[in-house]
Amino acid sequence: MLTHLNLINFALADRLAMDIDQGFNVLTGETGAGKSLLLDALSACLGERTDTHYVRFGADKADVTASFSYQEHSPEAEWLKSHELDDESGEIHLRRVIFATGRSKAWVNGRPSSLSELKEIGRLLVQMYSQHSQQQLLEAPYPKHWLDRYSNFIQPAQDVRDAYHQWQKNIRIHQAALDAQANRLQRIATLELQLEELEEWVHIDYKEIEQEFDRLSHHEHIMQDCSYGLNALDESEQNIAQEVASIIRRLESHAGRSEQLAEIHTSLLNAQSEIDDAAANLRQFIDRQSFDPARMEELNTQLEVFHRLARKYRTQPEVLKEQFAEWQNELEQLHTLEDPETLAEQIAISEQHYQNSAQHLDEIRRAAAEPLAKKLTEQVKQLALPEAYFEFKFEPLDQPSAEGLSFIQLLFTANKGIPAQPLGRVASGGELSRIALVMQVMNAEKTESEVLVFDEIDVGISGGTAEIVGRLLAGLGQHVQILCITHQAQVAAQSDQHLLVKKRQTDPASSTILNLEEDQRILELARMTGGIEINETTLQHATQLRALKFNSVATQS
Repeated sequence: MLTHLNLINFALADRLAMDIDQGFNVLTGETGAGKSLLLDALSACLGERTDTHYVRFGADKADVTASFSYQEHSPEAEWLKSHELDDESGEIHLRRVIFATGRSKAWVNGRPSSLSELKEIGRLLVQMYSQHSQQQLLEAPYPKHWLDRYSNFIQPAQDVRDAYHQWQKNIRIHQAALDAQANRLQRIATLELQLEELEEWVHIDYKEIEQEFDRLSHHEHIMQDCSYGLNALDESEQNIAQEVASIIRRLESHAGRSEQLAEIHTSLLNAQSEIDDAAANLRQFIDRQSFDPARMEELNTQLEVFHRLARKYRTQPEVLKEQFAEWQNELEQLHTLEDPETLAEQIAISEQHYQNSAQHLDEIRRAAAEPLAKKLTEQVKQLALPEAYFEFKFEPLDQPSAEGLSFIQLLFTANKGIPAQPLGRVASGGELSRIALVMQVMNAEKTESEVLVFDEIDVGISGGTAEIVGRLLAGLGQHVQILCITHQAQVAAQSDQHLLVKKRQTDPASSTILNLEEDQRILELARMTGGIEINETTLQHATQLRALKFNSVATQS
C-alpha cells in the first residue's frame, strides 16, 4: 500500500508531502492546480521516463520519494529478498532524483538502483490506468490480452509464444545447417590454414613489443632527458632537493605562529619526500637501461610480421588475437555441426509441441469468452447503456503465430435488435469511454498490485453514470488501495479520503495539497457541481451526494 509521497522542487511543488490512506482516495482541484504532477511524481518513482521540465524553475534538481507498506510473503517481499533489500521495517522506499542536466538517479530502500529495478518492483506495487486507455480498445491485440489477463491465461499464452519461437528457431538452425553443409569442408580447410599462420604470433602481445620498440628507438633522447632531470633534482650544486630543504628550514620556526604556514610547511615536507623518491626511481631507471641493437632488430621484424598479417586479413595488428579466437570458435562449431536430418526431427517435435499448446490455449480462451462477455455486458448496462451487448468473435488465422491459432475480436452493439459489430466500428466516443472504464475496473479486480491509480478515467460521463462509477471504485477500494484523479463530484463523493490540490500564486507559482475534513469535502463537492458561486442549493446537492456514500455503506453492512 502507498503510504506517503514526498516531492521537493518537482514541477509546481517546492515542498509537498501527502499521506495516503487505505481504501478509495480521490484527488480533485481546479484544472492546472497540479493534480497530474502527483501521478507524474509517482510514475518517476516507478521507473518511468522523466524530463527536465519536472525540475522546478530555478532549482538544480527534483527529488521524489514514494513509501509503501507490504505484506510478508507478497511478490514485492520476495523481490526485496532476492535483491537483498529486505529489512524488518515492512516498508519500501523508492526515491528518484532528476537533475536539470537531464540525468537522474534512483534508490530502493536507500541503495542505488537501476531504472530497470525500479520498474520491476514498481510493476508489483502499482497498476496505473489513464483517461487515454479507451484508445487501447481500438488496437487489434487488446481484446485478446484483456481476455487473457482477466481469465489468468498469462502463463498459457506465454507458453504458446515460447513454443512458437522455439519452433521457428529450429527451422532457422536447420536451414543454416543445410546451407553450411555445402561449403563446410572448404571453410574448415581455409580456417585451419589461417589459424596455422597466426598461431605462432597470437602469443606475443603486440602492444608490449610496440612500446618496447618505441623506447629503444628513442633510447638516446630518453637517457639525455633523464640524466638532466636527475642532475636538477639531486646532483647539481644548486639542486631542487637542497633548495626545498632550505625553504623548509626557514619556515619551520614560524610554523607554530600560523595555521596556514603550518599547512604550507607540511606540504613542503611531503614535496621533499616525493622529490627524494622520484630522484631514487629515476636513478634506478637509468641504471637499468641499455641499448641492444639485436633486440631492436628482432622487435622490428616482429612488428613487420604483425602489420603484414593485419593487411592480409584486413584488420588491425592489435586485434589479430581476437580474430584468431573467433576463427577457432567457428572451426569448433563447424566440426560439431548437427546433422540436418536430426534437426528436421527436432522441427517436427517442436511444431507438435506448439500445436498442442496453441490448441489448448484456444480451447480455454473460447470457454472463458462467453461468460466474460456476459459479465462485461452486465457491468456496462449500469452506465446508461441498457441495451449494451458484447461477444467475442474467434477467426482462425491463415498462418500459426506466437499469439495462438485465432484472431480475437470484441463485438458490441448498444441497440436492441442490431447485430454486434467490431467495437471500433460502431461505438461512439462516449460509449468507448464507459466501456474502457468498466474493463479497467474488471481488470483491477484481478490484479495482484495493492495500489491502483486511475487518472481521469471518468472523462465523458456525468450524472447518474458518474455515481455508479464512484460506487464501482468505492467497492473496489474495499479490497485494494485506489488513488483517483477526478473532476466528477459524484465520483469524489464516494471516496474514503479526499485530497484537494490548490495552486498558490507565489513567485514562482507552487502547488499545495489539503486532506479535507467532512465539512471541507462538502464545500469542494459544491464547487465541483455548482460552478463559480457556492450557494444553499449547491451545498444541499453536495450534502446529498455525500450521503449516498454512507447510505450505500449502511446497505452493504
